[in-house]
Amino acid sequence: MKLNILKTEVIFQTLLTFVSLVWVVLTEGSEFFIALFFIGASNLLGFLLRISLVASKFHRYYFFGVILFFLILYGITSLTVDSNMEFATYFMGIGGMLFNIYYLIYGFYLIETMKQNKIAE
Repeated sequence: MKLNILKTEVIFQTLLTFVSLVWVVLTEGSEFFIALFFIGASNLLGFLLRISLVASKFHRYYFFGVILFFLILYGITSLTVDSNMEFATYFMGIGGMLFNIYYLIYGFYLIETMKQNKIAE
């Protein structure tokens, strides 16, 4: 049952990523941060679901990576003299997409690991 829930979550996240990508491309990139917000919100909900289903060291990497990302973003915007808003915007976009890619990859890895463990049992 856990494997089916995890598969559904990963498929949903992948479809949401591709739909958001198509939406951003068709609107010529003007809606990028709206799409990134929806991806981030769904990643957060999916992350909570993954934590409740599977124990993995990748949860810790993702969690501390996101915390570090926001600390760096805070440092870029608040602690610098000129606040570097353009750089912060690019940093948010690139960092958000990289976290989403990592999230999808480690979801597929968890599925493969659970399949192998199920076969071994």
